[in-house]
Amino acid sequence: MSDLLHNGLSGLTAFRSVLDTTSQNIANASTEGYSRQRVELDANNPQLAGAGYIGSGVSATNVSRLYDAFLSTQYRSSSTAVSELETYLNFANQIDGVLADENIGLSTALQDFFNAVQAVADDPTSIPARQVLLTEGEVLENRFATLDRLFDGVSTQVNGSLQGNIDEVNSLSENIALINDRIASALGGSDGNLPNDLLDQRDKLIDDLSQLVNVKTNEQENGAVNVFIGNGQTLVLGNTNNTLALQPSTLDPTRVDVIFQQGGADTAITQFMTGGEIGGALRFKDEVLDEAVHALGEIAIGLSFSVNNQHANGIDLEGEQGLNFFSTANITHVKADANAGSLAVSVSDPSQIINSDYRVTTDGTALPNTAYNITRLSDNTSISGVISSGASVDYDGLTFDLSSANVNNEYRVISPTRYAAENFSLALTDPKDIAVALPVVSEQTVSNSGTGGLSNVAVTGLSASSLPAGVVLTYDNTLKQYTVSNATGGPLAYDAATNNGDSYTVNVAGFGDISFTLTGQPDEGDTFSLVDNSGGTGDNRNGHFLAGLQTNLSLSGGTASFQDVYGQVIADVGRRTQSAEVNAAAQNGLLAQTIASKDAVSGVNLDEEAANLIRFQQAYQAASQVVLTSRTIFETLLGAFR
Repeated sequence: MSDLLHNGLSGLTAFRSVLDTTSQNIANASTEGYSRQRVELDANNPQLAGAGYIGSGVSATNVSRLYDAFLSTQYRSSSTAVSELETYLNFANQIDGVLADENIGLSTALQDFFNAVQAVADDPTSIPARQVLLTEGEVLENRFATLDRLFDGVSTQVNGSLQGNIDEVNSLSENIALINDRIASALGGSDGNLPNDLLDQRDKLIDDLSQLVNVKTNEQENGAVNVFIGNGQTLVLGNTNNTLALQPSTLDPTRVDVIFQQGGADTAITQFMTGGEIGGALRFKDEVLDEAVHALGEIAIGLSFSVNNQHANGIDLEGEQGLNFFSTANITHVKADANAGSLAVSVSDPSQIINSDYRVTTDGTALPNTAYNITRLSDNTSISGVISSGASVDYDGLTFDLSSANVNNEYRVISPTRYAAENFSLALTDPKDIAVALPVVSEQTVSNSGTGGLSNVAVTGLSASSLPAGVVLTYDNTLKQYTVSNATGGPLAYDAATNNGDSYTVNVAGFGDISFTLTGQPDEGDTFSLVDNSGGTGDNRNGHFLAGLQTNLSLSGGTASFQDVYGQVIADVGRRTQSAEVNAAAQNGLLAQTIASKDAVSGVNLDEEAANLIRFQQAYQAASQVVLTSRTIFETLLGAFR
């Protein structure tokens, strides 16, 4: 009788546990991160009787969760990739949507500006045409400012997103460490039974963490899980956790570094933070935002440098040398130590400028034997030498004036293009100050008998608006050369058979360089004169030179024009945005498959649980009948002995 009763009672106890677990599954069917649980039933050890071994019932030995570590790892990997691409795409769409917009972008404004330059060249005395040119210059200034504000706004969004993500990483890592401690305690006093709900909570936290950054885990013997990020940095170790922080650059507050804080030591790990929302935001800044800012700054520097240089080689309506048309590029630097001294940096060749910061150091040796080192921080390439008195060094299209840099100093120079668009502005206000004429004209002596000619006069390095004295070129047919008076650079070798169409340059002290083209076959004694262009208000030659800057390959190592560079950044941003969109769609598909596979193992199926509920209810009722049967038999036996 006791065996029958014991078996019935063990069934009641076991199936009550099964029903409790089934109800737990049903109640948490919509709980994110919950893994379906199952009661493990084992037959009790049988007892030896006269007829053989008689069963002694059933026991619920364990409540296990249906969990696949491989699928969980695959899910985190896919989730990390999707979060990275969606974050990248969200920010990239903001840039891509405006660069090609005619009302915001730069292409139309550049075209309109050079159209206005050409209109002034076509009618150099027209004040209305000159005023239109100044207006188009203001439009360019506004377009640069608008795009710069847009980029700054996106940069602020990215930094805000990163700060929020860093705070969330710290919160998640702290909670993982706390649950690690609870799991280790639970396993230490439970004879190996797993705290399933705590394990689900921890897995959910790690899943959430994987959406922020790429993570790796391993499990300790006591059940705690270690979590690693970046280049193997330990975010969680057992029941302790380290933290991350966001640190703005001292050189440029818009740039930030991700700092790993461990034991009071801070380590920059920005370059190792891949995957997830953090990796997507950082990759967007590197691949899209920084390149767009650089391209815009490159155009601003190249345009102001080229236009100003050419404009300075002409004269305005009042015969004065041309002033700066646009503002000059402002290169900023930060001195890293407290010693006195200054470092001046200016643009020498816009075509050689690259997107990089620089570190400039000088040693402790007194001038003129002070050693210097200039390091390009983007790839740590450097040049070094010794400073002579008043020396300057050209590197990457920049001139570093080291003459006032005191010994034993260190300077950090920000990328020359970083603030170029923000500082770009129109410098001229008076339309009469537009210099479309050249200060020099050529004259041919009436008595010349040959077919020689002098054309394509241009001026560079102009330092005065008036030519001190006329430059005279006289041909010597015997020596096949032109002698030059009132200028240096002669005699000029010229043989019509081999030099026809060649360009030459002479220098006039206190004025500048005059270049020209010689053609034809001059006779002995033929002369040409370069004289001052006083009263040349109708001259438009410098205007045509200014208009020609539009198509000059003056940027990107002499391979691209202003509009080429802008077109390239539009195409690059568009390509990267489209690529991110395609990859995000593919990764979302892969993630959906992984979720389906994971749910097939760990997810709660309500139909299945409802069927189990009926089945286990019937089993529980059957066990109760066994108990009732045992009672009836026992009462019958008692009645027989009364």
